[in-house]
Amino acid sequence: MDKINLQVIRESFGRVVYSHKTHEKEAEVQSKNAHCFKWLNLIVLILGSGGLLSTLITDQKCLLVIGAILTFIGLGLAVFQMSFNPEEKAYKHKQSAHQLWQVRERYTCLIADIMNQKITEEKITEKRDQLLCDLDLIYKNALPTSSKAYGMASKALKKDEEFTFSDAEINKFLPKDLWLNHE
Repeated sequence: MDKINLQVIRESFGRVVYSHKTHEKEAEVQSKNAHCFKWLNLIVLILGSGGLLSTLITDQKCLLVIGAILTFIGLGLAVFQMSFNPEEKAYKHKQSAHQLWQVRERYTCLIADIMNQKITEEKITEKRDQLLCDLDLIYKNALPTSSKAYGMASKALKKDEEFTFSDAEINKFLPKDLWLNHE
């Protein structure tokens, strides 16, 4: 067994696991931001419009000023959303996470092949290098992630054990004939 390449591949796998989860968490952060901005903008525009409409009923200049200010703030929020587009960022992070998940699964299969000695050392090197090229392309096209998303990913992987399954949990997903440790 090629222990040196196995160790290098396992370390790369670990980095991909973190990158995948970080992009998933960044997508969640961006989706939440987009949702909050939409609601905030809607509330500000409703209040601003209400203030402006109420000046038709009453002659209070302060309502006109408040309505105008709130409408201007609503316009600013709309411009912000169009300029920074958190929805699009969320979508791009989801795409990156999906691409990283595919590479992650290929790493898992490669590790299994190495450990089962089903693959030659030359093929191991070839597959390792191809995975690194694929990762390079994904990372070049991926948006940067935040330290907040990395912290969320770290917690999800270490504490919450996301993507970690016991044999009993996996058995529940499979027909009984495919179970490990039948009992």
